[in-house]
Amino acid sequence: MILVRNAGSPAALRYRQGETRVRSWMNRLRPMRSDGPRHAHALPWRFAGPLLLLVAALVAPRTSAAQMLPSDDPPPTRPPSRVVARESAEVVAGAHADEAGFLSTVPMQINGARGQSVGTGRRIDIDLRDADIHNVLRLLAEVGNVNIVTSDDVAGNVTIRMHNVPWDRALEVILAARSLGMQRDGNIIRIAPQSVLDKERELAIERAKQNIALEPLETRLIPVSYALGGEVAPRARELLTSRGTLSVDERTNMLIVRDVAGSLNQVEQLVRSLDTQTPQVLVEARIVEATSTFSRDIGIQWGGDLGFLAATGNPTGLVFPSDVGIVGGASDPNSPTGGLSATQARVANPNFAVNLPAATGGGAGGALGFTLGSIGRALNLNVRLSAAESTGVLRIVSSPRILTLDNREATIAQGTLIPYSQVSAAGIQTAFQEAKLQLRVRPHVTADGSISLHVRVNRDEPDFNNTGARGDPTILRREAETDLLIQDGRTAVIGGIYTRNTGRNVEGVPLLGDIPILGALFQRRRQSDRRSELLIFITPRIVNRAESLGR
Repeated sequence: MILVRNAGSPAALRYRQGETRVRSWMNRLRPMRSDGPRHAHALPWRFAGPLLLLVAALVAPRTSAAQMLPSDDPPPTRPPSRVVARESAEVVAGAHADEAGFLSTVPMQINGARGQSVGTGRRIDIDLRDADIHNVLRLLAEVGNVNIVTSDDVAGNVTIRMHNVPWDRALEVILAARSLGMQRDGNIIRIAPQSVLDKERELAIERAKQNIALEPLETRLIPVSYALGGEVAPRARELLTSRGTLSVDERTNMLIVRDVAGSLNQVEQLVRSLDTQTPQVLVEARIVEATSTFSRDIGIQWGGDLGFLAATGNPTGLVFPSDVGIVGGASDPNSPTGGLSATQARVANPNFAVNLPAATGGGAGGALGFTLGSIGRALNLNVRLSAAESTGVLRIVSSPRILTLDNREATIAQGTLIPYSQVSAAGIQTAFQEAKLQLRVRPHVTADGSISLHVRVNRDEPDFNNTGARGDPTILRREAETDLLIQDGRTAVIGGIYTRNTGRNVEGVPLLGDIPILGALFQRRRQSDRRSELLIFITPRIVNRAESLGR
């Protein structure tokens, strides 16, 4: 706390006996006189002029705020005092009536203060009223341990009150209130009116310009290794003086600069900072596709014939009908899904009544047939069971990779051209559809070594199982395009697709196929399950990290 009292006004600081107190330091601006007796718990002081008092306190839990009380009692004799900052205050334990204690109402902030403002110096509490600015500057110089020099134009008084602010911030506010400025050189601060400092600065600029105009010109050749000289030249020209010139030799990729020595040094330093290796990024993509398939097909064929014929030796003996026959439908041995052929079953005419075979044949499923007949073939019964089941697992891994410079787009592709017929007014023409694996990237290396990546990956392939009207295959397309930020050498999954197709198909004879248990003799059952999963991985790496980033 800084206390200012006018001349002739008494002031006393009362404290409680037994409380923690701190020593106080004073910077008297005018002589002090004592004219009164001393009391046990009060120290009355009377000053001949204004007093600046800076007090720092580390308040104990039981310490209460000091009370400012008027008093006519004279103060006792005290040793000389000095001004210190809050952090330098010395705490005195115990309570003795022979020592004056001053307690600040603001606790000291240890290891940093809450609500810090601009400034890095020691924090102080200051309360000034109509104080001479020279004395205030001397006080702040003592607190900040700096040397302050003022010009003859610095004069006047200031009134200010601040709480818990750095001393250098308080100095800035006081100078701004009086339209003053400062120049700092180490621990020496020169204070003068701002207008005077501005004029001095303008004169210094003019002298610098005159010195540059008189300084001889030099010519310097600055090589450019990694960048293009034409790209660096516009930035280098901004550092030249009005007398300087710059040209680019495209054959040697060199800058030819003519100017004063100071500008040449700045240009050369700029070129060295910009002329670094461009980061090279190796981008690798892995496209992993896994497919699992399962199918099952169960079918049945049965039928026969029954005849009462003279050829079989069991005619009816009637005039009409003398011959009676019951037969099933004929089979088609040439069909690939016809199950067992008649020749394989050693039956000339199987006459199937239920013809629902599974898709069997060479390399697909199996079949089993039964034939029952009578002597003379008056009664024949044929039963054929066919079943097919398949399970497949397929995994496809594609790994395109490409190397490119920072902020440069690169593409790598591999594929085939599929011909297809196209009908137009000129007739039938052959066109081509491209099916390819392609990786397109555009990397950017950030300041911290991470990689910002725009990537597009697509994989197309023909599907000959699904064809058009003229037998042209369809195109299966898988594509991913995204932007991501990833660390150098790390792998990221940029996308994935999981699909599952299941199917169940039942074919049968109406009504008969719905009979429980026995209905299986009149049905064909087919079921399928297809699962596929697609994952796309991206891994970028900076191949010249040490040369381009310097780490």
